[in-house]
Amino acid sequence: MSSKTSALLAGAAGGSLLTYFLTRGEEVRAAPAGVDQQLWDMLLAMLEAQDAQIASINNLIQVLGGIPAGETPYGDPFENTDRFVTGHVVCTALNTGFQLPSFPVPKNKQLVVKADPGNVGWIYLGLTQGNSQNLTIAYVLIPNEGVGLFIKNSDRVWVMAPAPPIGALNDEVVFIVETE
Repeated sequence: MSSKTSALLAGAAGGSLLTYFLTRGEEVRAAPAGVDQQLWDMLLAMLEAQDAQIASINNLIQVLGGIPAGETPYGDPFENTDRFVTGHVVCTALNTGFQLPSFPVPKNKQLVVKADPGNVGWIYLGLTQGNSQNLTIAYVLIPNEGVGLFIKNSDRVWVMAPAPPIGALNDEVVFIVETE
């Protein structure tokens, strides 16, 4: 076994023992069998000083308006919401961008846009009406294909059905978004 591996294992074992003994309250002040009391007191003082430094840094971060490590201002990012909104947008004119209706998308959630399974042709997505009408930069969805977008509002999405042979009149997209 290499000296680095030995040192790593010894450090991990020592840290585990210190954690175990520190969680036992007042019994901790007495050094375990085979450990010098002065060494034990020094290790305990170092750990207490480290905890005090971490608490001090977290307090400073909060005073300056920040968020301490390990905390999030948005709560649990995987928390479920109570409702969702669905809808569809029909492309009633060829080569013309249509905007999705406005629905706010909660933080850490996504808007899912899907080309309707019954579509004859492709649907193009863009951030603006012009982008959705530009076949060289718009995102293509074939029938029954979807995409999830982490955006703030569904009205940021524009869709377009191109002229035949790759598109068809009245092709549509469906969408779903969780709401708060």
